[in-house]
Amino acid sequence: MSASALSTPTTFTGGLRRARLHQDLGAIADLIELSFAATMDASGKAAVQEMRSLSKLGALLPLLAPLDAGIRSMGQGFVWIDPPTDKLVGNASIFEAGHDNLWAIVNVAVHPDFRRQGIARRLMDATLSWLQNKGAGGAILQVEADNQPAIHLYERLGFVALRNFKRWRRDLYRDTPKPLPNAPAINLRRGREWRQQLALAEQLRPDSLGGMGWLRPTCPTRFRKTLWRRLFEGVLTNRQLRWVIREQGELLATLDFDIGFGTRYSRADMLVRPDYQGQLEMPLLNYGLRFLADFGRSITTDHPADDEAATEAFRAYQFDLKRHLTHMLWRVP
Repeated sequence: MSASALSTPTTFTGGLRRARLHQDLGAIADLIELSFAATMDASGKAAVQEMRSLSKLGALLPLLAPLDAGIRSMGQGFVWIDPPTDKLVGNASIFEAGHDNLWAIVNVAVHPDFRRQGIARRLMDATLSWLQNKGAGGAILQVEADNQPAIHLYERLGFVALRNFKRWRRDLYRDTPKPLPNAPAINLRRGREWRQQLALAEQLRPDSLGGMGWLRPTCPTRFRKTLWRRLFEGVLTNRQLRWVIREQGELLATLDFDIGFGTRYSRADMLVRPDYQGQLEMPLLNYGLRFLADFGRSITTDHPADDEAATEAFRAYQFDLKRHLTHMLWRVP
């Protein structure tokens, strides 16, 4: 599809068009809530409410778009308008992923009354054509692992599955675990050990399989503290805690917690060397949960679904499975 085919005609009569922030944001919020209510967590619900609040700004809204990536994504996407009712019934939003010249496609939704009419396909065709004309390297998206119709649509468009991730969460009301007997020594990671942790991450979470998770490539800056972070960590930046199990100077396993501002959740990332999987997950989680007991935060983590030892440990420590997502990649032909 050419760029000219996607331009908005002088008299619009319905169907596909580019999103218009000042008039579409509230309707997009309603569609997202309707389409994803079953899997939407507290942060997702808060985002929808924020979209509704922003939609009331009307003509002033585009002025804020350069300052907020979420607003920009809504304005850079495509919507589908039902001609008889002039109602917004489809949406696909896009924004720059921040690495490898990739763009993220999010909030692909069609109103239940209008599904199976090819609207999602038209939205995706337009989005991929726009990205190709823009010179993007490709696109990434995530979809519920059991949503086979959506997965089949994306595969027909040229997307390939990278990996499945499970989103686990442990809420505050859970009891703090008691110490494990005969647990291995667990210590804070030394600064110079960031290269070892990066190497372990590249082995277990390569970017070819989705990296550390959604919009989180496996790269040096994720494990090495910059001067800015060393100076202002816990004041102007999130606080990061990195624990390790080491033997004769070699890292066997790591557990990171990212404790952010203004959120109920601390994000966790656990890496265990393949030859120690099934042995060190329980001690790491036990130590981390006891250490964080006084922080007053729930814990969330996106972990590869194919890691059975980690799955067993999360369940043992009463993490709840919130989502099961397939990450997919499309490269410009």
